[in-house]
Amino acid sequence: MLKKLIVISLICASTVLTACGAVPVTEIVIPSAVPTEILTAVASLADAVPPDVASNIQNKVSEILGVPVESIQFRSVEAQEWPNGCLGLPEPDEACTEVITPGWLVVFVADGQEYRFRVDQTGTVIRREP
Repeated sequence: MLKKLIVISLICASTVLTACGAVPVTEIVIPSAVPTEILTAVASLADAVPPDVASNIQNKVSEILGVPVESIQFRSVEAQEWPNGCLGLPEPDEACTEVITPGWLVVFVADGQEYRFRVDQTGTVIRREP
């Protein structure tokens, strides 16, 4: 009876450990010490989100920061669920759709400063975190 209990316990533990190993990674982080030329080889925004969305994000961030797209370095991206259509950052007197909005928190570096942006799934709503 004890042998059966041990075998069943081992099978259960094996099943749990196997399931835990299948958890997907939702964040890519690039250390700041990595040279820029290696950054694109390690990961890019287009590797983490659909390419057309990545292009929308990069162009809008370039416009918001007033710097060329080439001078913006991708740092990380993390899947998020924002509390509303304004991605949790409404403008004064702005009406936001009250629906959970899936998207990403994307971090860039430009001119040595880190910038965090909230983005919806399509890359059309982009808000810079204060």
